[in-house]
Amino acid sequence: MKYVVIALLLVIPALADWRWEGRERAREEAREEARQAMAEARRARMEARREVMQAKRDLKRELESANREWRDETRRAKAEFAREMRQFGQEMREAARSWRY
Repeated sequence: MKYVVIALLLVIPALADWRWEGRERAREEAREEARQAMAEARRARMEARREVMQAKRDLKRELESANREWRDETRRAKAEFAREMRQFGQEMREAARSWRY
C-alpha cells in the first residue's frame, strides 16, 4: 500500500502537467482559429469595400453619361426650336408682304 501511495504521489503531478499542457494547446489552437477568422473577415470586408467603390465609380460614370446626353438633347431641342421660330418669322414676313401687294 505504501508503494501505491508513493506511485500516486509521483503520477498525480505528471497527470496535472499533462492536463495543463493539453489545455494550453487547446487555447493556442483556439487563438489561431480566431486569428484566421479575423484575417478572413478583414479580407471579406476589403473585398466588399472594393466592390462598393467600383459600384460607386460605375454609378458616377453612368450619371455623367446621362447628364451629357441630357445636355446634348437639350441643346439640340433649343437649336431646333430657334430654327423653327426663325422659319416661322420668315414665313410671317413673307405672308405680310404678299398681303400688302
